[in-house]
Amino acid sequence: MAKFFFFILLIATLALPIPYVFFKPGSPSDLAGKLLQISEAKTYPINGHLYITSILVSNPQAPVFGAETLYNWASGSNVVLPREQIYPDQVDERIIRTSSRDEMSDSKIAATAAALSLLGYKIEPIFFVKELRSYTKAENRLEIGDRIISVDGLAIKQIDQIRSAYADRSIGDVIVIEVERIIDGKAERIASKVELVANQEVNGDPSRPAIGILVGTTAKFPVNVSFGLRGVGGPSAGLLFALGIVDKLTEEDLVRGRKIAGTGTITPDGQVGAIGGIEQKMIGAAKKGATIFLAPKENCPDISHIPENMKVIPVSTLAQAIAVLLAPDDFKFPTC
Repeated sequence: MAKFFFFILLIATLALPIPYVFFKPGSPSDLAGKLLQISEAKTYPINGHLYITSILVSNPQAPVFGAETLYNWASGSNVVLPREQIYPDQVDERIIRTSSRDEMSDSKIAATAAALSLLGYKIEPIFFVKELRSYTKAENRLEIGDRIISVDGLAIKQIDQIRSAYADRSIGDVIVIEVERIIDGKAERIASKVELVANQEVNGDPSRPAIGILVGTTAKFPVNVSFGLRGVGGPSAGLLFALGIVDKLTEEDLVRGRKIAGTGTITPDGQVGAIGGIEQKMIGAAKKGATIFLAPKENCPDISHIPENMKVIPVSTLAQAIAVLLAPDDFKFPTC
C-alpha cells in the first residue's frame, strides 16, 4: 500500500504546475532571403546564408509541469530557470512584452545607423519620449513624441548619454530636461524640471534613479532599410542586421557562399554587446549547418560547449565582424 501511495504522489508531483520557464533553440532566420529590403540605393545579393539566431522562451502564463521540467533538464539543449528570474512578479507581463518589441525596434535602427555610418553615410540620430511609465513624475512636463535635446545640461548625441547624465544623482533629485516639441506645426524648445524616481524597469536596480520614460530611437537615413522579421523580440539581432545591410550595399562579397550565423546587440557607433541564451542560439544555428558563428566577446565566458564543425569567433565591433568575414578561410582567428 505504501508503494502505491508513493507512486500516486510521484505522478501527482510530475503533473503539478511549477514556477519554471524553458529556453529552447529557435529556428534561425536567413537575411539572404526577403527579410532585408533596401531601396534608394544600389544593392547586391547576399551570396550564401546569413542567419539571425533566436531562442524560444515559454510564456509566463503557460503552465509548466514537473515531468516537462525533467525532460528539458535532461535534453541537454534546453535551459530551465526559475520563473521569477525571467518574469519578476512585481513587473507587469505587458511591460515585458512591450519592452521586448521596443528593443527589437531600437535594434533595427541602431543596426542601420551603425552600418550606414561605417559605409560613410551621414546619420542624424533622434531620441524621443516613446512612453511615460506609470511611476514617472514627468507627467505634464514631458509628452510622448518629445525629441530629447539635453538632460541635466548634457547634449544628447547617443542614447547611453541620457542615463549617464543623471547617473550620479539620487532618487528625488530634480533635473532639467530640454526637449523639442511640435506645437501648431512648429518645433519649439522646452526645458522642464523633472524629479527622479526609483527605477522600476525589468531587471532594473530600484536603488538607482530613473526619469520613468521609455526612450525611442530613430534617425534620418539617406536610404530606406526595412526588415521583414516577425514574432521576434529583444535586441540581439543587431549585429547580424548591420552585417546584412553592409553586405547588400557593397559590391565586395562578405558571405562568399558560406553559412554564417551570429548574435549580439549593437550601438549606432558599431559596438557589439552581450546577449542571453547564446548556447541555445548556437545549437539552432548548427541545425541549419552554420560553420561560422559570430559571438559578442563578452559572451565567451558563457560558452562551455560548441557544436561540432562550428567555429565561434568573438567580436567587439561591427568593423571586427566585417574583418572576420573578409579574411581568408584559413585565417587563424581567436575563438571562444
